[in-house]
Amino acid sequence: MKRALSGSLAHLAPSPLLRLLSATAPSGVLEISCEAGDLRLETVKGKVAVPGAEELRRVGRILRAGSGSFRFEPREVRPIVGEALTLAALAEAAEATEKAWDASLGGDVDVDRLLAGEVMELSRPAPVADIHVLPAHPSHDPLDELLTDLQATAPGELLLTEVVVISKDPRIWRGTLASGWRRRGWELSVRGDPGDLPIDGADAVILHQEEALHRVDEEMDWIRTVRLAREATPPVPVVWVGRVRDRAWVHRLIEAGVSFLMPPPENRSGPPLDRFAGDLAVVLDREIATRQMLASARRPRTVYELVDSLLEKGDPGQAISSLLQLASSQLWRGAVLMVEETAIRCRAGYGYPLSRGSTALPRGIALLEGAVRSGEAIMGIDPESGGAAQLAWVLGVDRLPAATAVIPLAAGVTVLGLLVADREGAPLPELTEMTMLACCLGGVVVRGGNRG
Repeated sequence: MKRALSGSLAHLAPSPLLRLLSATAPSGVLEISCEAGDLRLETVKGKVAVPGAEELRRVGRILRAGSGSFRFEPREVRPIVGEALTLAALAEAAEATEKAWDASLGGDVDVDRLLAGEVMELSRPAPVADIHVLPAHPSHDPLDELLTDLQATAPGELLLTEVVVISKDPRIWRGTLASGWRRRGWELSVRGDPGDLPIDGADAVILHQEEALHRVDEEMDWIRTVRLAREATPPVPVVWVGRVRDRAWVHRLIEAGVSFLMPPPENRSGPPLDRFAGDLAVVLDREIATRQMLASARRPRTVYELVDSLLEKGDPGQAISSLLQLASSQLWRGAVLMVEETAIRCRAGYGYPLSRGSTALPRGIALLEGAVRSGEAIMGIDPESGGAAQLAWVLGVDRLPAATAVIPLAAGVTVLGLLVADREGAPLPELTEMTMLACCLGGVVVRGGNRG
């Protein structure tokens, strides 16, 4: 038996709460307590009995509450007798009734007519989105060629992660290491002298210093570089690669603000270099992700616990289905893209013919990387841009409309997935609530989609 969960309406307002429960379709008892009164709903697979007129108005007042609390207890409840409607439809009908009442300035409103018309219309089974799920691990896609073509034809369409390397021995930073990291969307800039290093624009700095420094001014240049990076806004992570025999020097680096220290590879080629490149990539990935975290992306843990409770053992497949079904109520086509180390891969969708072309895009395309880095939804794109053309290709269409939304899916504060959706050229609706619910469900989607 799943445990009951409670939370604040300040973190999850009543209207999106009802839509979340409708999308995940649990059975149980929802209780809301706020300044407008108390509400108790018994839901069977996301549906409730059609309410009376006065009850519908009362629900509408409660849905406007900005403060209060909710409690949901997943459990078996009595079957619904008579007409039923989804919780999302209940929210729509209650909000429409309350708006009609306000428009009449307290005059006579035929709520019975509203019930007979809008509510009964909404109570009809909503069309189920035809969700198409792609293989989690498809065959290799020619992403290197795509990235090379974009850089040659439209370099302004790329948003690569710039990793500055300062090393007096640049040999290990070229060849397979540089090409492997490039597949992650990382651009290496190798320099030999830290003296006049501009930090602006760098996403991470690697200091590679294996030999002892003999001059004071040389030491000061390295320390100054570390401090400049840490004083940037936001701070630029600095990873130091070198020997650890000189404890005094290591202490100075730590004091200046080095993020991580690690030894150099044992050999400059073969498996030792591969292991070193892999380990360093993990460190950089973690440090860069931390740098890109936004406080605004944080949501209280109770919201994620609620989603995990609603979904069967935090099932990512059910989360994808719930998210796309939720999106289909406002958007005519949608797709979930997973952000992987070396690709952004289409995982599932509806409305788009997903199987016409490749299923993945290389890292570094500005249209998508911008949403990944900022954690903010993009409401509208340039259909003529190279990035939009590549995205359209993956979704199986010739061209995306300007009114296309790119909504981040976050696990905690890190964006690891994207919801791309449109209305086939029609204007986008107001998507503030959809964006928030995508964030809630996205935590489960991306955790499952990025395993293994």
